[in-house]
Amino acid sequence: MVIRTKIVATLGPATSTADIVRELAQAGCDVFRINFSHGNRDTHAAHYAFVRAAERELGRPLAILGDLCGPKIRVGEIEGGSLDLSAGDTLLIRRDRVEGGAGRISTTLPELVDAVRPGDPILLDDGRIRLEVVSKSPPAGISCRVTRGGTLLPGKGLNLPRTPLPVPSLTEKDLEDLEWCASREIDFIALSFVRAASDVTGLARILEQKGACSRIVAKIEKPEAVDHIEDIIDAADAIMVARGDLGVEMDLADVPPAQKRIARLCQNAGKCCIIATQMLETMTTSAMPTRAEVSDVANAVLDLADAVMLSGETAVGEHPVEAVSTMRDIVSHIQAYHDETYVGSPVSFVPAATAAAVCNAVRSIISELPTAAVGVYTATGTTARLLAKNRLPCPVIAVAPDAPTVRRMCLFYGVVPEQSPPPEHTRDVLAMVSRIAVERSIATPGQRLIVISGRPIGEPGATSTLVVHTIP
Repeated sequence: MVIRTKIVATLGPATSTADIVRELAQAGCDVFRINFSHGNRDTHAAHYAFVRAAERELGRPLAILGDLCGPKIRVGEIEGGSLDLSAGDTLLIRRDRVEGGAGRISTTLPELVDAVRPGDPILLDDGRIRLEVVSKSPPAGISCRVTRGGTLLPGKGLNLPRTPLPVPSLTEKDLEDLEWCASREIDFIALSFVRAASDVTGLARILEQKGACSRIVAKIEKPEAVDHIEDIIDAADAIMVARGDLGVEMDLADVPPAQKRIARLCQNAGKCCIIATQMLETMTTSAMPTRAEVSDVANAVLDLADAVMLSGETAVGEHPVEAVSTMRDIVSHIQAYHDETYVGSPVSFVPAATAAAVCNAVRSIISELPTAAVGVYTATGTTARLLAKNRLPCPVIAVAPDAPTVRRMCLFYGVVPEQSPPPEHTRDVLAMVSRIAVERSIATPGQRLIVISGRPIGEPGATSTLVVHTIP
């Protein structure tokens, strides 16, 4: 059985051997995330090598997503390793890099002292601790009142949900990480804390200058991004609903409808959507998820997510392989219900209008004729992506001529990517797709396939041929 919803797993200390990475792929992982917020060059290089080794050993493509840190604000060092804060306490946030202690802390962004205003909320440690700005004492710092207390540790995140910050979307560290990515075959680059489409287009220019073919995943973590979501979707290649910081920056109750709206807009725009953060959080320490987590993953599929992502569960968790297996089990069980209940609408995609029309015709044919799989030979992956966005009730065997295109299709819903040189004739595409379908146990002789391709075969934007084919 082909599991159509793709699984993204984050690499970290818990998955730092070649054997574990291979086991993650065997358990169902399609895309591996390298998180530049943690680790160093040596660990990143090792993880990259492990994924490519697993790809060669298993004989199937695996994609790599490099996740940039972005302008994440963190608490500075604290004397003694922690600071207890109680509601009503006064806390001074200093501009200079002082060691935190009784009544004071510093941050990694001194400029926040200038940006905040009295009355603005400041959230620490994923919102567990809440402050309110009382007064500013430029240029030394700002005075805050603790409205929700707790124990603060150094390095914890700091969020400013109502304060626009005059900081670039790419930090110096991000630019260094991009250099590292550009020297390797990194399939996707995730841009953190996107606020507007210009953040995405700015990164696209840098990647073009470096000659990198990585596709951009815009992470939606701030209310500003939700406000400009349609423009961001238009500019990006894919979207990640990063519910961690998003759930801190906006009311938690507003996150589920935002997730559903973003996934639906991505569906209509023909762009991939990843749902991320705390999907199986309990499995960081437990061998089993909670019922609520199982429902969360299942509902992400019903929300029309193309992929679901594991973070700490695989990066630092005690059961990384089991977490991927559990995720795979959940999405496989909800798949049949999704097929029964999904009522699709035609997916229009202006730059590929002919391909979109052909793909919509495929869905109509499948509704009338039992079909084991759809096959496509695609030069760029665009036709495969359009087929994926039609949420077909069968796998899509997508063949492309080069490894980067094949790996990018690892993120496409329902797509089984394969690499092969361009065939000479449509009949060769039929034979190729039939062979792959049988070898992958997707179909058996006598079953029906729908195969689409272009003329000339392998030329971008030439999709125009549809054949209903029975495997000999």
